[in-house]
Amino acid sequence: MLELEEYGDPHGVPVVFQPGTPSTSGAGGLVEAAARRHGVRLVAVSRPGYGGSAPTPPGLASVAELVVLLADELGLERFGVWGLSGGGPYALAQAVVSPERVTRVVVTAGPAPGHEVEDAADLVAEAGQLAARFAGLDAQGFLARVPPHEMFFRDHPEYVDTFLANMRRDTARPDGHVRDNLSWATEWDISLDEVRVPVDLVYGETDQMVVPENGHRLAAAVPHARLHLLPEAGHGYATFGAADLALTLLSAAA
Repeated sequence: MLELEEYGDPHGVPVVFQPGTPSTSGAGGLVEAAARRHGVRLVAVSRPGYGGSAPTPPGLASVAELVVLLADELGLERFGVWGLSGGGPYALAQAVVSPERVTRVVVTAGPAPGHEVEDAADLVAEAGQLAARFAGLDAQGFLARVPPHEMFFRDHPEYVDTFLANMRRDTARPDGHVRDNLSWATEWDISLDEVRVPVDLVYGETDQMVVPENGHRLAAAVPHARLHLLPEAGHGYATFGAADLALTLLSAAA
């Protein structure tokens, strides 16, 4: 079973939150205020290999199947799905695996198929480098390293401590990071042309981490998907900064 944390309104519109890469369910704390504003019961999950969720072989569909079991346990008959960055492919997989359960999918700055996969050993090394980078980093040091075009945490320094605390847990072991990259940087194990639920794709025009071309490719591959391009938005504003837009769309679909 997947580790989870709930945020927002416990009696609100249910939304499953697939956070980014690397990330545990604790990332939901960065969007909890938005969940409360929109009356959303946000169920944030730690995918296999993160936090308290046991590692499993790579794949998107298998995680969607675990989410169905989780929804059954929580009594969620239907729910929206929000995939943030590396969680985007998993949100789309949910629409393929359990279309009768999903009201709407929102992807904010998620990768599209076609990325070049790295060697697993390289991914383990990359995960170790991330862990070392965040191990002793404080808020001041983090903000000093934020690229000039990334303004979200500069504009919202109140989120930095939460982000850093989560990143230290997110990178405590390499399993989730490696699994995520092997799941969506190889050929996806779902067919995007089978998506039948409403899908909104939100991308930042100045995002250099997940460039907006990913959104255009997904919009061409997913039937009836709507693409939203946010002007002058880097990765932070296209993900955490897009919480109000994402939850407006998801709560309206309930």
